[in-house]
Amino acid sequence: MKINKYTLAALFIVVLSSLGVLLVIQFQILEKDIKNNRSTMELAIPGILSDLYDNMMFNRDLDNLVRKYEGTESFQFTTNSNPSDPLQLLLKSGLDEVISLNYPDLEYEVDGFVSDEYGCMIHRGHRPELPKAKKVMEADNHMCFCMILPNTLDISMTYSNKEETIIGNSASILKASFLLIVIILISFWFTIRTIGKQKKLSDLKRDFINNLTHEFKTPIFSISLASKSLRSIDEIKKTPKADSYLNLITNETKRLQTQVDKILQMALLDSGNLTLDKKEIDLHESIQNVAEGFQMIILEKEGTITFNLHASNHRIVADETHLNNVLFNLLDNAQKYSEEKPHIEIITEDSENGIILTFKDHGIGMDTVTQKYIFDQFYRAQSGNVHNVKGFGLGLSYVKKIIEFHKGTISLQSTPGQGSIFKIHLPTAS
Repeated sequence: MKINKYTLAALFIVVLSSLGVLLVIQFQILEKDIKNNRSTMELAIPGILSDLYDNMMFNRDLDNLVRKYEGTESFQFTTNSNPSDPLQLLLKSGLDEVISLNYPDLEYEVDGFVSDEYGCMIHRGHRPELPKAKKVMEADNHMCFCMILPNTLDISMTYSNKEETIIGNSASILKASFLLIVIILISFWFTIRTIGKQKKLSDLKRDFINNLTHEFKTPIFSISLASKSLRSIDEIKKTPKADSYLNLITNETKRLQTQVDKILQMALLDSGNLTLDKKEIDLHESIQNVAEGFQMIILEKEGTITFNLHASNHRIVADETHLNNVLFNLLDNAQKYSEEKPHIEIITEDSENGIILTFKDHGIGMDTVTQKYIFDQFYRAQSGNVHNVKGFGLGLSYVKKIIEFHKGTISLQSTPGQGSIFKIHLPTAS
C-alpha cells in the first residue's frame, strides 16, 4: 500500500474515532458502576446502623453506660477522633467494626443524644424542640435505641466523603480504561513514527535505484553504439577473433540492459505507479512466441521444451509486454537451474474461473526454506548450486507482482534434486 499524507490522515481519523467510541463505552460502564455502588451504599448505610443496633440492644455494657446518664446530654465523634468517654468509645468501636466490612475508606461523623425520657424522638414530638435533638432527628441516617431503659439513646451518622468512596470503588475500571487509552495512543504514535521512517527509507531506495539505473543506461548505450560501429569496419569483419569479441560485448551488453530493466520495473512496481496496457491476447500464442526465443539455447544444451496446451479457452486480458516478461523469466529460470539437459514442460488447462498455466522442470529444485522466500525481492538461496547462477533475485518477485496485478495467483511445488513446478492461475476474457 502506498503511504502518503492522505493515508496517514485517514488512519489518524480512524484511530481517533476508535478512541472516541472506546471512551464512550468506558464512560457508560463507569457511570453504571458508580450508580450500582451508590445504590449499594445507600442500602448499606442503614444496614450499618441496623447491625450496630442488633449488636448492642442486648449489650449489657451499653445498657449500663446509658443508665448512668441523668437528664439530657449530647455528644459527637468522627472517624479520626479518639473519644475517652466509655459510651462513645463503645459506639465507635462497634461502628468501625461494621464499616470495615463494607466501606473501609468511608469517613463518618456521629451525633448522639441521650435523654432520661423514655421513647425515641420519632415517637415523642416535643423532644425535637431541643436543638441537638432536632439535628439528630433530621439526619438521613438515624437510629433510636428505644429498648434501653430508663434512658433512650438516639444516634445519627453523616458522611464527609460519600461520593469519593463511591467513585473510589470504580477506580480500578477508571485506571484500566485510562491505561488502555494511553497504550493505544503510544502504539499509534509508534506506528506512525515507524511508517514515516519506512516511507523515508522507501523513497531513498527508489531515488537511489532510479539514479543508479540512469547512470548504468548511459554507458550501456555507449557500449552498444560503439559495438555496432565496430561491426561496420571491414577490418573487423575479416578478423574472426575480433568478431567473436564483438559478439561477447553485444551479448553481455544485452544481459546488462536486461538486468537494469528488471531493476527499473521493480522500482516502478514498488512505487505503485505501474500502468498496465491491457488488451485481449492469445496465451497459447504468447507461450509459443516466447519459447521460440529459447529454442536455440535449449538445443545447445541438448534439452527439450514440451507443450501440452489443452486449455479450450486461452484468451485472456493482459498487458502483453509484462506477460511475455513473466513467461520469459519462468522459462529462463527453468533452463538456468538445470544441471544436466533441461527438460521443460509447459501445460495449460481450463479451470472454473480461468486458465491454469504450469511450468514444470527437472532441475535442481528447492528446499522448503528457499520456497518460503523465493518470491521476495532480492532473495537468493544460500545453499545448493543456485549460487552458480548470477542475478539480483528480482525475477520471481517481478513475476509474482505482475501476476497479482492481473488478478491472478502463482504457487510453487519443488523437491530438491527433482525439479520445480510453478502454477499460475489467470482469469480468462469473458
